[in-house]
Amino acid sequence: MNRISVLLITGLSLTLTSCGFTRASERGHAREVSKINAVGVSLDTAREMAVKKGFLCDQSVDRGRTVVSGGITRKTDILSCHKKSLELICPQRRYVIFNAYPATGKVYYVGGRITEHSCF
Repeated sequence: MNRISVLLITGLSLTLTSCGFTRASERGHAREVSKINAVGVSLDTAREMAVKKGFLCDQSVDRGRTVVSGGITRKTDILSCHKKSLELICPQRRYVIFNAYPATGKVYYVGGRITEHSCF
């Protein structure tokens, strides 16, 4: 009976966390983001590229956001996409962000970030 309890608790823990199997390292995520070579394409095409890699994208684009990069301030349109690890409690979320010129809608920057524990 005791052995069954240990196996049940172990199985439940692995099912709920799964972190050893589904989390990505910063380096691995950066490699995945770099493979989405979306610079120069439209945001719609960038969305399709991200979805093919398993990301879910926001329905709407954040238009006219002010961004400061390298001391330069500019308006940009931003599309954010994410995917999460298989953990049920506090999964890791991985994001890919597309910045595009508002006038043309063409992507000029693709970046990524990770949120380790996205609880609630």
